[in-house]
Amino acid sequence: MFLLTKEQEKLKRELQEFVDYEILPVATELDIRGGFPHELFSRIGKLGYLDAEFEYIGSGARYSALEGAMIIEELSRGLASLGLIISPQYQCTELIAYCGTETLKKQVVEPARRGELLLAFAISEERGGSDALGVDTIAVKYGGRWILTGKKCWVTNAGFADGYIVTAKSPSAERSRSMSMFYIPKDSPGLTVIENRNMIGLNNSPMGHIILDECPIPGYCLVGEENVGYPFIKPLLNEGRLDMAAVAVGISQAALDYSTTCAGRIGLYGRSLASYQGVSFPIADMYTKTLMARNSMYTVASMMTNGLPHTRDAAALKLFATESAFETAKAACQIHGAYGLSAQSGVDRLFRDAHMLTVAEGTSEICRIVISGGLTNPNKA
Repeated sequence: MFLLTKEQEKLKRELQEFVDYEILPVATELDIRGGFPHELFSRIGKLGYLDAEFEYIGSGARYSALEGAMIIEELSRGLASLGLIISPQYQCTELIAYCGTETLKKQVVEPARRGELLLAFAISEERGGSDALGVDTIAVKYGGRWILTGKKCWVTNAGFADGYIVTAKSPSAERSRSMSMFYIPKDSPGLTVIENRNMIGLNNSPMGHIILDECPIPGYCLVGEENVGYPFIKPLLNEGRLDMAAVAVGISQAALDYSTTCAGRIGLYGRSLASYQGVSFPIADMYTKTLMARNSMYTVASMMTNGLPHTRDAAALKLFATESAFETAKAACQIHGAYGLSAQSGVDRLFRDAHMLTVAEGTSEICRIVISGGLTNPNKA
């Protein structure tokens, strides 16, 4: 059992109360209706839950990686879409706080931490998929500005974000890993957003593509140095995998909560469902997987904070937590019978959302590649 500090236990209790009273009562309705949860996002920002740092220690954030993972887990227990929305918010904010220009920091960091700005992290491209190095987007310096041309796919928060961090290559790039990162405000000329509303789950987390057609941005929107963006990508991928694991743990806990309540309340042939091994054993397995995933999540988050190598373990955590969430959500649907397949049950949402997580931030197959590479080559661990 991973022991939390008194302050972390207090944070966890506050989060649980917020989720129980303000998110769970509206989660099913929000999922069915779809759309971005503006009021909840604003409320989360006002409560200070958007102020965390994971990989870039010293960015001035209020919460550590472990506490940030706790926040995502608890919010996702109420509505998994919130975890997906907040993950790129964390990534972009801490990155700009760490290596953005002073002008950009003043414009973005504090408003984003207060929930007044929504951010998106756009690195995937059509030919790249899970390959963060597959960058065809081009950035050309022209006077005091940068002109970007290209397309980014599967961008979380697309269409609702106030700004996007994108990766691009400039003509001066000499190596395949040479890339730069830029912040693009939503109202930039040449920026077009195409929303994709036809996903199977995470109905309140917007997804889409962005097209950059000779999109001009000020010089101060370069994040970090030209052609040295790659060293920042790997840590951000690790953070994303921790975030998705936290979402998965939240889903697993919600599936467990629904199932224990159902099993203790519903009767069959004069006995509660919990008295049948066909129900009680799957619930025991659900608890075990949730416990192991949560403790592993805390461990990887602590490794991040303490600067220990964690690429392999972040991938292993993401693989185990998301696959476990899919299994626990499926078991929860089965325990609930026909009602578990109803949109009004809330359980079907867990199943659909969990399936999405096995693809987000590196598919299960990509995670296995990272894990095996880290085992055979210690430099990749």
